[in-house]
Amino acid sequence: GGAFMPLPAESYAALFRDKIEKHNSHVYLVNTGWTGGAYGVGKRMDINVTRKIVASILDGCIHDCTFSEPDKYFQLSFPTSISGVDPKILDPSRAWADKNQYHLTCQKLAKQYKANFVKFERDEFMKHVAQFGPTGRALLGGTPKTPRFIMRDFLSHSGSLYNLDLEDTRHEIVENGEGSIVPANDSILVDTGKFTGRCPKDRYVVDAGAAHYNVNWGNINIPIKEETFDKVFECCAKRLWSLDRVYVFDGFVGASKKSRRAVRIVTELAWHHNFVTNMFIRPTPEELADFKPDITIINSNAIFENWQEEGLRSETCVAIDLNRHIGVVTGTQYSGEMKKGVFSIMNYLLPLEGIMSMHCSATVGPKGDTAVFFGLSGTGKTTLSADTTRMLIGDDEHGWDEDGVFNLEGGCYAKMINLNPEKEPLIHAAIRKGAVLENIVLDSEGIPDYDDGSKTENTRGSYPMWHI
Repeated sequence: GGAFMPLPAESYAALFRDKIEKHNSHVYLVNTGWTGGAYGVGKRMDINVTRKIVASILDGCIHDCTFSEPDKYFQLSFPTSISGVDPKILDPSRAWADKNQYHLTCQKLAKQYKANFVKFERDEFMKHVAQFGPTGRALLGGTPKTPRFIMRDFLSHSGSLYNLDLEDTRHEIVENGEGSIVPANDSILVDTGKFTGRCPKDRYVVDAGAAHYNVNWGNINIPIKEETFDKVFECCAKRLWSLDRVYVFDGFVGASKKSRRAVRIVTELAWHHNFVTNMFIRPTPEELADFKPDITIINSNAIFENWQEEGLRSETCVAIDLNRHIGVVTGTQYSGEMKKGVFSIMNYLLPLEGIMSMHCSATVGPKGDTAVFFGLSGTGKTTLSADTTRMLIGDDEHGWDEDGVFNLEGGCYAKMINLNPEKEPLIHAAIRKGAVLENIVLDSEGIPDYDDGSKTENTRGSYPMWHI
């Protein structure tokens, strides 16, 4: 999640610490990765085992367990037994067949852990954290100039297609030759082309205004001059204005009305319109009556030819301006760039208001208890949040304010690789009319082969929340 957290890590850590202490929250580290050995030696943790471990946490049974003495590397204590789980799995030192390799790996990881935290040991830590409190909005000061093309409302485009319904969007996708309908489940199937994932080395943040002082600059948040951003934005906008039709989606990001933002996303491709309609919160007709976007993202197939002289890495450019709350995507059709662009802006704005922003999934139990699952992409956030015994809050991006945990999204963007209807029934059932499948291979009978990663291991499916 680091790529979507523009502020220094300690600002998020301080907010998270305060939330945990205030609400007396319990925190557990659950291994959803490899057990019995390193990658290629051990095996992936069985999802059924993971669910039993998580269930023991959520129903409180784990509080009755006996825990081991803290291990010498990370000071972690492990439960010695959980109903239905092999005790050896709970203690990694017992699970690894090669004990010597286990200890060497722990030593290496502990060394990396300590080295990573050196950069956070700064004398100005508390001074720096203090600026991200409720009064931090003053840091946003000033009104920078706006690119001239954003002043022209894309709704005035003669071919603008606005907040299309499902049937009209499907018709556009098929008619444009952008994708096809999967007979087995009535979803839309598309190919994202050259890029089947994000382009982190082509992702930029405008280095100007308050963002210059607030952003954690480096090889994740790569700076781009405001003038260069405007040129890319203008290039993308010109392409959109030259087209016979463009797709405009207006909606919201953030389920809490206290902090939500109105978002507008303008795309060249109809299937991108389907994607953002799935992923963001759809407005009511009344909300559209006086809709004014707080965040605008434009996305086209424009080629920015002057990328070298502007100091960019390639003609692909995914950039956001945190001061003006705008973004541009060009040179890639991977849909996740739009979603993450909006959330990067939210992950900058919310902490400035004292609201914790989180890359996680979240559920709520029958008694109103909330569970939050943190993890990198592919570690099981979406899978574990699709729980038949709990209500889904969301699977990827959330906020935590005084009223509780809320979703930023209106849908889910799940990994499809090795999707199994027996192990992940809710997600499998969510892939139906309205869903968009990316880079999935169909078998000879036209049925999605979720085990086929020949195009990419990062096969994806987007679907609205109500499909779950």
